[in-house]
Amino acid sequence: MTFHPDRHATSAVTEITSREPTFPDLRDAWRHRQLAVMLAQRNIKVRYKQTILGSAWIVIQPLLLTGMLTLILGALLSVPSGGLPYALFAFTGTALWTAFNRVVTDTGISLASSSNVILKVYFPRVLVPAAALLTAVVDFLPVYAMLLIATVAYGRFPGWPILLSPAFVFLALVMAFAVGLWVTMLDAIYRDMRLVVPSVLQLLFYVSPVMYAETVVPARWQMLYHLNPLVGLLEGFRWSFVAGASPPSVVDVAWCVGLSIVMLLAGLSVFARLERFAVDRI
Repeated sequence: MTFHPDRHATSAVTEITSREPTFPDLRDAWRHRQLAVMLAQRNIKVRYKQTILGSAWIVIQPLLLTGMLTLILGALLSVPSGGLPYALFAFTGTALWTAFNRVVTDTGISLASSSNVILKVYFPRVLVPAAALLTAVVDFLPVYAMLLIATVAYGRFPGWPILLSPAFVFLALVMAFAVGLWVTMLDAIYRDMRLVVPSVLQLLFYVSPVMYAETVVPARWQMLYHLNPLVGLLEGFRWSFVAGASPPSVVDVAWCVGLSIVMLLAGLSVFARLERFAVDRI
């Protein structure tokens, strides 16, 4: 018997190259998107495991921060809040800030904390920080609902601007994810990053309009103050959620959008180029 190969059969060719990719293979990541959901579910279970209040901490944390700021800055020090009830002013700021902070922090340590999975099986590594982002989104949903209830309770429902609030949340998450991509690469190589990042975020908290209105900032510092991209984000989110809040500057919002896009593209590029090296160092 003579074997005759099929002349029409095609063979797969795999190209081996030493060049690092410019960006992660997002199409491959999308095909494995269910894995990101599974990792996010694992993150949520692990975070609140062996806690008495469980997932209630999602809402308790921003509420505690809001209460502390309202008592100290609002009641005792009478910090200006742009004509808004200080509790509502602080709650809108802390809600978005908590989401931003959580994405940067969780995304930043995502690769190193998932080493037990990464080193056992191959999958698109970008799904690991994506799962951290997805976890933060799930955490933010009940906070968003509580904020909506507080806005209605204070009689400050803004009307149609509420439709724009998801856009500001989306921008905040994109910017935080972009920063987190940089941090997670550096954290996998240098563990110093997980010690430096909390201090940087704390500084960013103080120079952002989370607990005080823009009127507190002296005129000579206004230009430097508006270089902070979180200014446009926080003021825009507060305006979209609370009637009577000052609208954000168009320049501030445009600066935030442009910077978010650049940082995201740069973060994805850095992630793709350093992925193999970082995984080897985990």
